[in-house]
Amino acid sequence: MKQKVLNLVYIIVGNIFIALAINTLILENHIIVGGTSGIGNVLNHYFDIPVSLSVGCLNICLFLIGLFFIGKRFAMTTLISTFLFPIVLQFFETQPMFHHYLDDPLLAAILAACLVGVGIGLILKANASTGGVDILAILLNKKFGFPVHIVLNCIDLCILVLQFTFNDTTHVIYGIMIVMITSVVLNKTLTQGTSLVQLTVISDYYEEMKQTILHDFDAGVTLLASEKGYTEEKSKLLLSVLPYRKLPAIKAKIHEIDPLAFVIVSHVEEVGGKGFTLEKS
Repeated sequence: MKQKVLNLVYIIVGNIFIALAINTLILENHIIVGGTSGIGNVLNHYFDIPVSLSVGCLNICLFLIGLFFIGKRFAMTTLISTFLFPIVLQFFETQPMFHHYLDDPLLAAILAACLVGVGIGLILKANASTGGVDILAILLNKKFGFPVHIVLNCIDLCILVLQFTFNDTTHVIYGIMIVMITSVVLNKTLTQGTSLVQLTVISDYYEEMKQTILHDFDAGVTLLASEKGYTEEKSKLLLSVLPYRKLPAIKAKIHEIDPLAFVIVSHVEEVGGKGFTLEKS
């Protein structure tokens, strides 16, 4: 029950972030945008139709297409976003306090990309979908086997091209920049921002190092069976995942124990299990 409530909060907050970014930062500064919001922007420019109304109608139509042609199970993952997003978008559209608070297009683009990336990340973490043109991409994949990411990129490219006619080059570049930053922020959101370091050590003094890391630095250690490539001697490889703050002291201690130790340090995006996402026993 707790997880369901948390997922609902993720979906609601995610849609609020995306709607806020699109309406009060991206469209307000005449920056191009993809998806149904981009189509809404085109219709608003040429026919003066409110963006929120266009997005709402398109989302409902696409939701029904997904329901009938993809299945109820998939449609349910888009249900909340389908109806919530245009409502929140319309709210921000009609509230003067959310307009003209950031008139610098570059800063608006950066902030919008962060908000959209976090918003989409939260929705995906809730095992839900933002719906929209994603449904068309999934449908074409199901019916004809076209790769989802290629279809989605082609659809978004067409939507972006339609906006080139009433936007200057600078604002078009800002739109492309938003896509790139959004991707980075989205990945960081999905991995919860848990940046750790993986330490791998190859040394004949692995037992002494293991005891030091376990007892002096309160970090976990795994020993993996290994074989030296040149001498073919059996040995053990020491593996530990730990916070960055512990790395300098541990490396110094390893060098003190064995100056010739072969040390590999690599960045880790996310770690789960006992001692990390689960309590130590």
